[in-house]
Amino acid sequence: MKNLTSFAKKILKTMEPDESKWSYWMDDQELYPVSHTSAMDDFVNRMNIARKNQEKVFIGGDYDCDGICATTIMHSGLKAFGIQCGYYIPDRIREGYGLNEDMVQAAFQKGYTTIITVDNGVKAVNALNYAKELGMQTIVTDHHKIEADVPCDLLVHPDVLETHFHPLCGAGIAYECIRALQADAPLHLMLAAVASIGDVMPVIGETRALIQQGVRMINETQEPHIFALASDKKLNETSIAFQVVPKINAVGRLSNLGNVNNVVRYFLTDDRQTIRRFAMQVDDINKTRRRLSEQMCKFSEQKCSPGDPVILINDPSFHEGIIGLVANSLCAKYEKPAIIMTQNQEGLKASMRSPSGFDCMDFLNGFDGYEAIGGHKHAAGFSTLLKDYDAFRRFVRAKSFRYEWQPEPLQAISIQPEECTIANVRSLDVLRPFGPGFECPLFEIDEPQIQSIYDIQNGKHRRYTLENGLECMNFNMPEKDKVTSLNRIKSLIGQAQIGQYRGQDQMTFVIDSIIYH
Repeated sequence: MKNLTSFAKKILKTMEPDESKWSYWMDDQELYPVSHTSAMDDFVNRMNIARKNQEKVFIGGDYDCDGICATTIMHSGLKAFGIQCGYYIPDRIREGYGLNEDMVQAAFQKGYTTIITVDNGVKAVNALNYAKELGMQTIVTDHHKIEADVPCDLLVHPDVLETHFHPLCGAGIAYECIRALQADAPLHLMLAAVASIGDVMPVIGETRALIQQGVRMINETQEPHIFALASDKKLNETSIAFQVVPKINAVGRLSNLGNVNNVVRYFLTDDRQTIRRFAMQVDDINKTRRRLSEQMCKFSEQKCSPGDPVILINDPSFHEGIIGLVANSLCAKYEKPAIIMTQNQEGLKASMRSPSGFDCMDFLNGFDGYEAIGGHKHAAGFSTLLKDYDAFRRFVRAKSFRYEWQPEPLQAISIQPEECTIANVRSLDVLRPFGPGFECPLFEIDEPQIQSIYDIQNGKHRRYTLENGLECMNFNMPEKDKVTSLNRIKSLIGQAQIGQYRGQDQMTFVIDSIIYH
């Protein structure tokens, strides 16, 4: 078991009071043996038959980071196994999520006899039934919640695998399938790690091992595709989440600017010049995504009514791939739920985000006009017909004034500003990866002695410099922090992060919330 600094012990004691379990969180976890469930055995047998009969296998992917990585892993792995295969990821805006009947028809006409979905499929009932009518074999590999029978020939899903595989994302499932074929490669492991981080999966079981080993391999090999999308010279799950994942997602979000299928080709090429060129294109798309998001946020803020308990903004000019980011930004800024809607060919598309303590799905329950809806407590997406907007607006307004909820208080460990050092924060690396199921706690600096403040981007962000020199950043500053006197600050709650500035490590305290007297 690794040695811990006194600071790391203090943190781990809070995260895991039972010291007998510390070794699990401190030690490097090995990958579990390949699954020996009937589902995985059947997958291996079916691929052996496909290879023997020289069948063509079609892979239907998804346009987010997890889906892109899963598509890459499955395609690369099946090719290495000796199977003829192709893939397609649908356009987010024109075609929507998941396997559809047009994709099935196109695959059938091109001579594919088997369809494998990755990171989608459990809800593709119509498409799967259509494939069956055409006489095609269907294999669904997915990790999303199963709410009804899946009409496929074979289902490979965390629910049908051993318990330690339950936290896997779509790319994690794809990786286990390829590993079972003994056709896995280092790139597959690294992409499964990136996808697990991007999909914010629980960092336990096989997912913990995937992230630990994958991130280590990314750094040891300086993996060119991943580092070309990053700014730091050494990566962990936090820097991958903030530097790499958003760029991969940006191509899927802004499908009018780039073909998400090209990201798979990017990961599969070995040509360094092509990698550099494509990474620059992705960076440009991500900058456009940020610019559009900022523009939509500013416009939404102008349309906000301060007295509304739930923000509801509908604008047909908004980009469908950005509305979730705008909802998240407004939710953070005003500390209240936000629903952002835009118009497409089918009607209205909406995205909702909420603060802790507010349940999106519970709030949305009771309106009968949804064409489709999905989500969880803090995020939801749905669509309605244009003619139902006025009814939905009345529903939101009426329910928002009677809906009762309480913000959940932030749990934090009290520390001194002097404890926020690069050495102390780096000593927590032995506990990585952090994430759901093993979250690094927030820190609280009581009665901070603020020496100076500096507003950035016309007051969008604010930097507080404490007397000991610690810089505390308040990104996307909530309205109340702009107008409340500094003399009323009781404590700063946030995360201690190590960043890089001009090649040098820099300690920053990133503020999540300010508590006032």
